[in-house]
Amino acid sequence: MNAKKPSECLPLPEIWYDASTHAYWIPNGRGGYVNVNESSARRYLKANGVTSQKLEDQMLSPADALILETQQQRSVDYAGPLAGYRVGVHQIGCQNILVTESPRLIAPVAGDWPTLDSLLTGLFMDEVGDQRPYFNGWVKVALDTLHRGVRRPGQALAMAGPHDCGKSLLQNLVTILLGGRQAKPYQYMTGGSPFNADLFGAEHLMIEDDMPSTDIRARRNFGSHLKSVTVNDVQRCHAKNRTPVSLTPFWRLTITINDEPENLMVLPPVDDSIADKIILLRANKRPMPMPTGTLDERHKFWDTLVAELPAYAHWLLHVWDIPTELLSQRFGITHFHHPDILRSLDDLAPEMRLMSLIDGELFKSPTTTEWNGTADELERRLTGSESTCQYEARRLFSFNTAAGVYLGRLAKKQAERVNQRRAKGIHKYTISAP
Repeated sequence: MNAKKPSECLPLPEIWYDASTHAYWIPNGRGGYVNVNESSARRYLKANGVTSQKLEDQMLSPADALILETQQQRSVDYAGPLAGYRVGVHQIGCQNILVTESPRLIAPVAGDWPTLDSLLTGLFMDEVGDQRPYFNGWVKVALDTLHRGVRRPGQALAMAGPHDCGKSLLQNLVTILLGGRQAKPYQYMTGGSPFNADLFGAEHLMIEDDMPSTDIRARRNFGSHLKSVTVNDVQRCHAKNRTPVSLTPFWRLTITINDEPENLMVLPPVDDSIADKIILLRANKRPMPMPTGTLDERHKFWDTLVAELPAYAHWLLHVWDIPTELLSQRFGITHFHHPDILRSLDDLAPEMRLMSLIDGELFKSPTTTEWNGTADELERRLTGSESTCQYEARRLFSFNTAAGVYLGRLAKKQAERVNQRRAKGIHKYTISAP
């Protein structure tokens, strides 16, 4: 008679094998998992009644057999926290994924939230109008999709305002609302690091007054990653010395920055490909709804706000509806760009810097009223040895087609001065003096 395998005689204890790291995952006693080496895995099996002693007529001990069976039958392609997923085994495509921690979602509870309401009112109401529906709508869509365990794209939310106005405070409250986990993506999103595995364990990607890069290539790189984070379901998770794996995290990106020009350069230029993927709010500095002069007062203010979050979440999910005119089929809430912030960003755009160089070089003589030519001709003129702006122009034209790209944008933004036409397959431009 053939002897039964040990795994047929004993229930297999809860244990998983991560093939990419050769580690084992066992329950941690807190509703999640902890990774251990093989020796610790064997101790865990022993504690669950699986002996390491070889039985008669068996090639392997029960523990060895279960370790082997775990490697063969309970192998996962990724193990760790995964944004938006609860603890357990999930299948993403053809991959088995072991999620080892769950987000700590706030249970909505009916009630009042006067302190938070006062904070939002002070931050987002100004002479332009009421920005609160855009913030509330963004949070509502994020909470709804997160609580239901589904996937929906969401815009990046940027808040620009003076120092110590409460924007970072609000950003930290968003972290709690989205499950209590946040990660810093700026280095990866600007090309400073190829590794991004740490981002996959956090629902909230948070950029908070990071040192801005004035390099337009870094800003463009950031813009490309922003588009990916906000609309793509599948993301490439790359840890150092590991094979990349494709996962589908739930991410929401927020950005807080001071409103000085050099700080606004954290943001990418807002062109047509970016516009609907970012909400730009102006944060205003107003008196806080509670005293914050001392450390104790700040702690009490924070505790009060946190205590009101369940009521705020209930209001968003079960009471308030996004106004019909603000609905978006793709994102749930439509985008909004505060005109003051957008104007400041436009002034920082490379095409506007090109306009400044054109005015200083082409129209330095009061008798010159117009310039005609192609993008290549303009680039040669501005970067030539006789140009007074040759070095700055060379830095501005950082890629082969930069002059044509920037002129095309100027033809849209400043049509009264820049005219674009096509003749014999070549774009030509007429630029009028200021």
